[in-house]
Amino acid sequence: MGINLSSLKVLIKKIFPPNKCVYTVDLDNDGMEDALLIRAINVVIPLDIPNEINIQNLSKEKIEQENFNIGEIFQIYLDNEKIDLSKTIIDKEVIQENVLLIHKEQTFTLKDILEGKLKGRTIALGDTIDILLHMNKNNLNRLTEGKHTFKIESEVLPSLKVNFILSKDNFNIKYTLER
Repeated sequence: MGINLSSLKVLIKKIFPPNKCVYTVDLDNDGMEDALLIRAINVVIPLDIPNEINIQNLSKEKIEQENFNIGEIFQIYLDNEKIDLSKTIIDKEVIQENVLLIHKEQTFTLKDILEGKLKGRTIALGDTIDILLHMNKNNLNRLTEGKHTFKIESEVLPSLKVNFILSKDNFNIKYTLER
C-alpha cells in the first residue's frame, strides 16, 4: 500500500505560498537583480533550533576542505534544468558567505549555521524565514513570468520541490540586509 503524500503537498504550499515565496532581489541598490529570495512561513508549530545542527556529511570542517564541491552534496533544479554547482562555478567561500538565512532581521551565513549560531532560536508560528542565494545573471534570467518549479535533491537532507508563480511583482525587489 502506497503512502498518501497529498497532505504533505498541501503543507508545502502553505509554507511556500506559490505567489509569495520566490523573488529576484537587488541587494546593493544598483537596480540590478543579484540574488534569489525564497521565503518560507512557519505554519506548523513553533520550532526551537537545537544546540547542534548535524547534517550528515556536511560540516564546517568539510566545507573548509580544499577539495569541497557543493555539487557533490546538493543538486538544484529550476524547471527541471540542473543549475551547475560545480567547484569551478561556485567557490567554497562564496557558499559559506553568500547563502544567507534571515530570521527576524538577523542574517546568518551557512558557516554561521554550521557553527551553531542559530542554537536556541525559536521560529514562532507565523514567522518568516528568508533564504537568499546570490546567483549569476544567467540563472536569474531563467526566471520569467509564469509557473516554475524549484527542486533541491540531496543525500544529506530530504528532497524539496517548490512550485511557484512569478508575476511582475516578484522581480527586482529591493532587499536590505542587516549584518
